[in-house]
Amino acid sequence: MKKILITGLLALSLPALAIAEEQSAVAFTAGGYDAFDSEDNATEIGVEYRFAPAADFYNIIPTIGASVTSDGAYWAYAGVRYDWSLSANWVLTPHFALAAYENGGGVDLGYGLEFRTGLDLAYQMTDRSRLSLGYYHMSNADLGDYNPGADSIIVSYSYTLGE
Repeated sequence: MKKILITGLLALSLPALAIAEEQSAVAFTAGGYDAFDSEDNATEIGVEYRFAPAADFYNIIPTIGASVTSDGAYWAYAGVRYDWSLSANWVLTPHFALAAYENGGGVDLGYGLEFRTGLDLAYQMTDRSRLSLGYYHMSNADLGDYNPGADSIIVSYSYTLGE
């Protein structure tokens, strides 16, 4: 089942590969996984590739990424983001992704397919770099018999690739 989910996520990302340009970015994340549960929280780190905004589709930003936690959980995901400029330096970004999840020794989210939804507030440090604080929730939307969900608070540093 996991191989099917990962293959499906990669297939979803293939159209995005065709639009990668110099505006693509890479982001490195770190923070607290299941942050509001004092018994199950863990440290989370991840990496995300953000493709160039799709100008012909409302500037939606396709993404792929992966994260791992200190208690052995890991997931790969594919999704979309949208940057909403609040000012010259501040950007609010809602995001959504489908994730192939394995709990390892951590929280059992009840199913291998999870939905990841969140919001980031970023400060544009230079033309090419941002620092953001984000929140996201990951759950299986009751696809599984068990659906506890997990909330993460993360700090992210992203850097635009190209010239």
